[in-house]
Amino acid sequence: MKKALFILVSLSSTFSFSQKKTSNFSVNYNKNIETYFLAEILSAEHRKNNKDFELYKIKECSVYQPIVNKALKKYEHLKNSEIAILTAKINDVLIDKYGIFNDMLMNPLMYHQEFPATEWINDYQFHSNNLTKEQNKEVTDLIKNYLTELSKFYTKENINQFFIENKAFYQGGINEYNKQIPAGFTSAMEQFYGEGFNSYTILISPMMMWPIADGEGRGIASNVISKSGKTDIYEIASPFVKVEKQGQFGYDNQFQARFLSVHEFGHSFVNKEVYAHKDQLEKFKDLFEKSNLKEAMIKTGGYGDHQTCVAEHLVRLGEIETAKIQKDFERAKRLEDYHLKNNFIFLPLLEEKLKDYNSNRKKYKKFGDFVPQLLEVFENTNIEFINNALDQNKK
Repeated sequence: MKKALFILVSLSSTFSFSQKKTSNFSVNYNKNIETYFLAEILSAEHRKNNKDFELYKIKECSVYQPIVNKALKKYEHLKNSEIAILTAKINDVLIDKYGIFNDMLMNPLMYHQEFPATEWINDYQFHSNNLTKEQNKEVTDLIKNYLTELSKFYTKENINQFFIENKAFYQGGINEYNKQIPAGFTSAMEQFYGEGFNSYTILISPMMMWPIADGEGRGIASNVISKSGKTDIYEIASPFVKVEKQGQFGYDNQFQARFLSVHEFGHSFVNKEVYAHKDQLEKFKDLFEKSNLKEAMIKTGGYGDHQTCVAEHLVRLGEIETAKIQKDFERAKRLEDYHLKNNFIFLPLLEEKLKDYNSNRKKYKKFGDFVPQLLEVFENTNIEFINNALDQNKK
């Protein structure tokens, strides 16, 4: 798998949008997520896919991620344990048989009650437009069985003691991330998308390894629908600052924190709308694969699927519009320029199309109502336009 899932740029600007923080936004960490990434560390030597990269991550990140370093020292004797082997196996199977990477495991981890609990918050069912009904069931069963074993591992090895021992570091990371977030950014997003969620939570993950270079970090979006029908959304964030001295926790980069937060929360607004229109995107699938766009998107961030390409475009469109609502026009322009240079070539056409949405909010009460119109931008393109636009980016 390519290293660069997210390529970020240092843009110096500040949000001018300000209002009181609401109680539905918080920063925290989750023991399920951290326990999984611990198991992933232990599993590296058993991997068949991406083994070299997994071992490289350990070598690199253990130098400047204290939690990774401490976990290695405390649990090194478990490298040949059952959970290490099972974690390697589930990742290899998901990649080989279903084309799924570890980011897809975050959702079921959040659907499961926090360890040491063994119950689920709500019934979890994996679903991908790219898989058959039978395959989705196979993946669901595979994940549920794995999480049963991960829960047992948490209890058997008393992993909770690790969190007790490192409570101060986790709290430091939470406080550090909290300082970077502008008041009211979720309200700006709700204004643009025309809807909101029950809660917005950033989950720091000091255990998640992602080699830090040029201010790069990894964020993963997740959401959970409760039995009452309410949706809670999450951004799971790896460290993006090297911890090199006392008092650092890995999250002291304002732009990075804000970028990842708006971006990952944006997926919860956007993805459900894009993937509901699979049939409408069939024409674009052909254009995506026959033009140079697929190769360019893989280089940009591993986005080798046409639906993912569309969703990533619309999330970035939302980033720009959120900045405008917050009256941070400099940041909006810099984001636009940056994303264009990174092959998001449809942004100008999408922004032009979006004028109809912004001027007709009585008709289009929420973003999802307007998504079919935005998808026309992708449907009505052609290979010549795509390749010429990509060539322009190289100059």
